Amino acid sequence: MPFVESRGRRIYCERQGEGPPVLFLHGAGSNAATWWQQLPAFGARHTCITMDIRCFGRSVAPVEEFTLENFAADALAVLDREEIQRVAIVGQSLGGMIGLQLALAAPQRVAAFAAVDSSLAIDHPVLLETIAKRQISQRAVSVEQRSLGRWFLERHPDKAALYAQINHFNPSAHSIPAAQWGAALMALLQPGRLIPMDALRKVACPTLLLVGSEDPIVPVAVMREVAQLVRDSELAVVADAGHSAYFEKPEEFNRLVLDFIARRAGTS
Repeated sequence: MPFVESRGRRIYCERQGEGPPVLFLHGAGSNAATWWQQLPAFGARHTCITMDIRCFGRSVAPVEEFTLENFAADALAVLDREEIQRVAIVGQSLGGMIGLQLALAAPQRVAAFAAVDSSLAIDHPVLLETIAKRQISQRAVSVEQRSLGRWFLERHPDKAALYAQINHFNPSAHSIPAAQWGAALMALLQPGRLIPMDALRKVACPTLLLVGSEDPIVPVAVMREVAQLVRDSELAVVADAGHSAYFEKPEEFNRLVLDFIARRAGTS
């Protein structure tokens, strides 16, 4: 199991495939194992880098270190270890927040950015209100019910169960009290830590904004606003998908993102 040292912690990562590199950054309900439906498709033409973000899976760290600054530094440490100078980033939810941090702070390292069902940690009133309300109303709801669309839950209960089991490998599911974990998540969205909407105009890499039509956290309308601010961006909506389009509609997701990277990334 390969680990990278970053800011005093051991960060777990894996490398598969051959070709222009792609870094996959998972969301707060997952870990590196969640990309099992992407790796065969992407690995046929790309070097795929997956990692357990700090505080998730095998990247053990105290919840006090749950910050976007640490996450971004860890991702760069993984890329440095793999000797990758420029990479296409695919970031879902929390992973999209990290991807935007990297696109703004280390633009020379980001060849393209696919933000998947992600609020991006931007200062948008609709996103902040939606997340705050869900933090209260969804406390007793399972992770798969929070993240997956009704269409998927009804048709693929087996995969919904797998989605939950992947989450159960995270310390947040068995070792960190729910209140403490919730506070850590909400701390990312406190005033002063959010990215101003105007900062989106500074994103210099080709950007794909992909969102499920039924995403309860990231409305399609908000992503349309974001697309107007991020120059050189594209918007893709996956029908009937919730907050995890990559897991719910993998064939469509893979096709859309692979096509975007092929056309726009320019990595080698």
